[in-house]
Amino acid sequence: MDVLKTTGILIGILASACVPDVDVDESILAAPRLLAVRAEPAEAAPGDTVRFVGLYADASGAIDEAPLDWAFCVARKPLAELGPVAQACLELENDVLVPIGTGLDVSGAIPRDACGLFGPEPPPSEGGEPAGRPVDPDVTGGYAQPLRVFDATEGSTSLVETRLACGLFGATQQQSVEYTQRYRRNVAPAIQALEITRADGTTETLGDAPIAVRASEVVTVRVRWPDCPLEDACGDGLCGIDETRTLCADDCTTITGSCGGAERYLRFDLATRTLVPERESIRVAWYVSGGTLESERTGVADDDTTTSSENVLALPHAPGELALVVVLRDARGGAAWSQARLRVEP
Repeated sequence: MDVLKTTGILIGILASACVPDVDVDESILAAPRLLAVRAEPAEAAPGDTVRFVGLYADASGAIDEAPLDWAFCVARKPLAELGPVAQACLELENDVLVPIGTGLDVSGAIPRDACGLFGPEPPPSEGGEPAGRPVDPDVTGGYAQPLRVFDATEGSTSLVETRLACGLFGATQQQSVEYTQRYRRNVAPAIQALEITRADGTTETLGDAPIAVRASEVVTVRVRWPDCPLEDACGDGLCGIDETRTLCADDCTTITGSCGGAERYLRFDLATRTLVPERESIRVAWYVSGGTLESERTGVADDDTTTSSENVLALPHAPGELALVVVLRDARGGAAWSQARLRVEP
């Protein structure tokens, strides 16, 4: 999930569409902050219980504890307000906030009316006024429930979204039935490996132990994720959008498997009123506590079958130890992360 950081007022929109402040390098780890949130499951229906795990880090890397206060927001954004959510969602206390818990690991049930407030179902009328129109889907055809996360230490508020499993708006009954049968809820991607390639071409996999590097050395860092099939095949343990329980009982009787990378999914195109097969893009956010990264964000497009993304890291001149944190996100909001340590030697 993308994280929007605020200081009590809305200063931007979600990271997938924001205009960054060119004077701020978001890739540098310094003061503690929330970098990402992982939802388990990555897509859930109203009433489902979801576990939310936060990635909170500073110059030392990921931190095990954080004073985070979580809440669902159940307020629709008024048409007159700017920004992606209602301003009330960003407050510390408000009747539109449904508390979830505190800490880095919390669980809560998706509000029952989420698909009406933030999805394709007509929202309830208020004050005798006619019911409003449904929310437009995002570019993947999906919808999201907003969450407010308050950091008591930093006094800042983050806005995150978790993907909702809702129906369709504007589809025929036949299309809705087909969508229900073929659509597969999102499963978060997985990081297969973190690697470093030195100037001499040697490559080493990063693990728990710090890797020695030279001061001022320029290295390539790479993140890998699993490959996903471009076509469905019975017996591979995955129930794809073109498989059914009748044709592929072993794969689809219980839909639990995931390829761990860029999944194929079904999207309802409002412009053409058709069901369209799509493939997820993968985005990577990079963070480091020392040195300079060439890019804050990298990734691959939905038509790119590459299963890795790389960045260039110029190491600091002074010796010491630094943290490298990598966050992987798929197009439907699933997130995974990994970290490693580099020991800079003279």
